[in-house]
Amino acid sequence: MDLTEQYQSFISWQCRLRKLAMRERGGRPSEGMSAGIHAVAGGDEQARINFLINRVNSADRTSEFRHIIRKTHDSSQWVKNGLRILAELHYHETDQFMNELTALFSDDSSVAYALLKAGQCKLRFAEGSIEHAFDFDVRSLDQDDELFQATYWHNHLFNPTLPGKVRVLAFTPRL
Repeated sequence: MDLTEQYQSFISWQCRLRKLAMRERGGRPSEGMSAGIHAVAGGDEQARINFLINRVNSADRTSEFRHIIRKTHDSSQWVKNGLRILAELHYHETDQFMNELTALFSDDSSVAYALLKAGQCKLRFAEGSIEHAFDFDVRSLDQDDELFQATYWHNHLFNPTLPGKVRVLAFTPRL
């Protein structure tokens, strides 16, 4: 299996993990939905963070999430309505996901700063007997970028205290 096929297998696995998390865990991420961050050259895990896998043409889904949040101040309704969308529709078509992953950080995150300075990293995802590791290029997204917006509103569904000023990084696999 070549690297591109391995990465598609990884995306399919991520979709399965995320469907289960939405249906059975109230959206709480499982171990495999986070990754250990390593230098490309190897070495110890530097940090562990949760990532989003992103749909192609994510603007419509982002609009739904934004609408859910803006229509009520009741954050329990945000989670309920967001889980409904994510469990029923979002992760079913694995071929509708981009290669690029995203992660949200506080604006002053030292981990985000270090990742941007390095410009690349290795991410290792593992749960049970399954493990995937790939090298990624890292870049910062502008606030008006579609993936920034998708990441912000998805995270805001589950975190009503999310600050207005955050940083979103994109991770592009080196296939």
